[in-house]
Amino acid sequence: MHKQNTYYIVNNARPLSNKVTNLIKTTLNKAGWKFDKNNHQYLIVVGGDGTYVRFLRKYYAKDTKIICVNTGTVGFYAKFNNRNLSNFVKVITNENNYIHPHVLTISINNKLVYNAMNEMVVQSLNTIKMDIKINSDLYEKYMGTGILIATRTGSTGQGKSDGGAIIFPNVDAIELVEIAPTNHSQHRSFNAPTILNGNTKIELFNFVSAQRCDLIIDGIRVKHINPTDHLIITKQLANFRLCFSDDTKNYINKLQQTFIKD
Repeated sequence: MHKQNTYYIVNNARPLSNKVTNLIKTTLNKAGWKFDKNNHQYLIVVGGDGTYVRFLRKYYAKDTKIICVNTGTVGFYAKFNNRNLSNFVKVITNENNYIHPHVLTISINNKLVYNAMNEMVVQSLNTIKMDIKINSDLYEKYMGTGILIATRTGSTGQGKSDGGAIIFPNVDAIELVEIAPTNHSQHRSFNAPTILNGNTKIELFNFVSAQRCDLIIDGIRVKHINPTDHLIITKQLANFRLCFSDDTKNYINKLQQTFIKD
């Protein structure tokens, strides 16, 4: 017997998102799909990239297919928007349209573990010092406002705003960005975004700051950083699958629409 497809749909509060949500529900229900909040094979997120990142935290370890329908301004994670839903069922049931996204895993003192879809930031209200190792080799003794480490998908977010590089979806890389580094006669940093192989291990430790220092994950402050904390950051593939196109032309179009065109 053919197994019935199950889905759950979430959205932000925008009127357009509500309209698109109702349209998708009608389409899937007509196709014989079952709405199931607790045991769904497909999660459909209607909104912008912020909505997507906010809702997926509990899915890092689950084998769920996730589809983002953009009704916001960016939509880098979205395969669909409100104008191209005609082949929705056909597209989302095609296994070839899914990837396992890159996420960051942040281990603190080999105990507490966080995941980041876009980026992680260690930042202080004032100057902070920390040591940075790359694959167990000392990279630099950093001094400045903070350090940002981003996935390739996160490179167009805060990483870009802080002077980082744009990493295309077909490049297996993460990047390290110095936020407002100190540069004077007594101390100088590299003061440039650093692009690293996706398999790189980054360590942050020996924190010194006169002000509060925080770990920020995808824009959310999650933990106060203590001077003795030791952070290990690596990249891994999420268990969930994202309906996503890494086509170069499509990605360039998204970049142009977001950062260049009015």
